[in-house]
Amino acid sequence: MLEHIKKYYTFVDKTNPLTKILIGLLLFLLVVLMHNPNQLFYLAMIMLVALVVLSGIQLRYLLVMLALFLVFGAFSAMYMVFYGAGTTTLFRFGLIHITEESLIRGIHIMMRGLTLSFFGALVIFTTKLTDVFYSLMIQLRLKPKFAYSFMAAIRMVPIIAGEYMMLRQARKVRKPLIHKRHISGLKGFITTVITLLSQSIRRAYRLGVAMEAKQFDDGPRTYYYQTSFSKYDVLFVEMVIVIAFVSFFLGTEFSLINVTDAR
Repeated sequence: MLEHIKKYYTFVDKTNPLTKILIGLLLFLLVVLMHNPNQLFYLAMIMLVALVVLSGIQLRYLLVMLALFLVFGAFSAMYMVFYGAGTTTLFRFGLIHITEESLIRGIHIMMRGLTLSFFGALVIFTTKLTDVFYSLMIQLRLKPKFAYSFMAAIRMVPIIAGEYMMLRQARKVRKPLIHKRHISGLKGFITTVITLLSQSIRRAYRLGVAMEAKQFDDGPRTYYYQTSFSKYDVLFVEMVIVIAFVSFFLGTEFSLINVTDAR
């Protein structure tokens, strides 16, 4: 699916998935421990620029995704903004009490979510799912039976969704011949789940027979897709480090608000 919305590829696409996951974990710790809202704002903005430039996704899809990020980020900050504690009141109406301190904390929380969302979107748009599992098997020595099981389960999700849509269409066609109690309410839900579950069990059984016929086991094996660490991993790590230092510098030297600790 990503190939249809991709315009170009960058070095991030060639970076090992394990490097991206590890940097993502370190970035999460950095964002959690960063209490200066100015630094976090610049970090979020620079990460947004990195997403737009390095993801290679067509602009209209990025705009839709960014709009969703902003909406969910605003909702996540509303509780802190409307009901947070503080001494400098900006607006008060009934239970709603907006203070300067609660507004800053709400924006701070929103920037945290946006920063991690931008980085997560960059990783998703530049990483193939199969490369993640092959990297786990080759670099981290994960047993193939676990990796291939996860891959098979994920591949089953769109198949099950398609079967559900086919089942709905079939019920619409046969609706005049089926009593309403069999296709609506709790009984209709149970029959739908049982139908999808039985089909999934049969499909899993056929998959197991096919893997057994091909002598699949946990022994030594070769891989058609090869993943390894390269210069692109070093470049990606250096890029994230530079982004962090630049955001620290800009947040310290060019503060937008006179608050250095949002706790």
